[in-house]
Amino acid sequence: MKPQKIFSWAIALGIATTLSLTAFAAGNSSSQPNIVIILADDLGVECLSAYGGTSLKTPNIDRLAAQGMRFDRCFSNPFCSPSRASLLTGRYPFAHGLTTVLHSRTQENIYLHPDQPSFARQFQQAGYATSLVGKWHVSLLHKHNTIREFGFDHYQTWQIFDATGQKRRRYWTPHFNQNGTVLAEQIKERYGPDLNLEFLLDFIQSNAAKKKPFLAYLTTCLPHFPWEPTPDSKDQNYRTPHSEHKGDPKYFPDMVSYLDKHIGRILQSLEDLRIADNTIVIFLADNGTDKDLVNTWGDGKKISGGKGTMTDRGTHVPLIVRWPGRIKAASICNDLIDFSDLFPSLCELASAPLPQVEIHGRSFAPQLFGQPGQPREWVHIQNLDDRQVRNGEFMLNNKNQLRRVVKLWEDPAKPDENIAPEQEAAARKSLQAAFDRLGN
Repeated sequence: MKPQKIFSWAIALGIATTLSLTAFAAGNSSSQPNIVIILADDLGVECLSAYGGTSLKTPNIDRLAAQGMRFDRCFSNPFCSPSRASLLTGRYPFAHGLTTVLHSRTQENIYLHPDQPSFARQFQQAGYATSLVGKWHVSLLHKHNTIREFGFDHYQTWQIFDATGQKRRRYWTPHFNQNGTVLAEQIKERYGPDLNLEFLLDFIQSNAAKKKPFLAYLTTCLPHFPWEPTPDSKDQNYRTPHSEHKGDPKYFPDMVSYLDKHIGRILQSLEDLRIADNTIVIFLADNGTDKDLVNTWGDGKKISGGKGTMTDRGTHVPLIVRWPGRIKAASICNDLIDFSDLFPSLCELASAPLPQVEIHGRSFAPQLFGQPGQPREWVHIQNLDDRQVRNGEFMLNNKNQLRRVVKLWEDPAKPDENIAPEQEAAARKSLQAAFDRLGN
């Protein structure tokens, strides 16, 4: 990969945003809140009633939105590995190097290298206990286990391949790696997400008892295929025939509901431990919904999933942040957000230092507290060598193709022939300037 010029908003904005929050932090009983991040797998905004979806019921995610801030324009990359790497490093895929989703043993030596920045490392420097639970997927663990190198003290995660190279399951009788040891007989016929929730809650409870600030990062496998029954499903007779099978889409609602139930368990645990008021809970998803699924929006508009596509159906994801008594309940932010922004935002919220290397992210911490901040004018999205920059109205890709942004329920492939020449020229100039700023 040829060297790229990387720019940083985070360092430039760090002084201003830190000063803007000094008065807030000074009035806080603890300047180091606990952080719980819940990253769902393959869940576009159309799946959630908090965003206007009508197919599925998610009362606990709705409660998060009712008690915190909902971001209406958060964008990921269209596949999970590049998105997870951007979230972790604060960098775009062309800079962190992981531009493809990891799914095959032929990709054993494609992975996110530990010389990249990591927000978890920054949290360790600030005195936090750190844990990752669920799905790592920025390296294949049987070959390159880099979790601790990226700053996580404790972890339990799905190991996709076993020592013989066989692909293993993530749900019933899962293949999990816990702090370097592959779990086996003790989890036979157990449901993977339940095991991960138990690990997560144990970590939270242990650090709450020690009064030590913690970062708990739940990268849940739900509701990614294979779609099969959860422990709450009425029909328990079906299991996917092999690890490569996508399962039956009829179980997708059950899996979303089970994810929502787990979120409720986490919120209740924070209440029971009396740490909810000093814990920031962040919910988001790594990319859009699977293309084999259709959900309804508003008054019945049908929306097909767009995972893997450079459209809003593939990249427009939920982002909800709750901090009781600090973030205004039921507030909404319409600023553009992309995944690289989580890094500097998390560091600012936790009073953790920024790294000494440049990152792409721009902190949205001021917006959480009702301040204007310095909103983005565009976001960057990438899949393999395909890249685009997107503002509120247009998308420009690295093939010089300009498209107007359409509503989720509209056909994203339909050509738009109604762009006025002067409007097209202005959009191209603005978005090309973004590419130029990125150094290419």
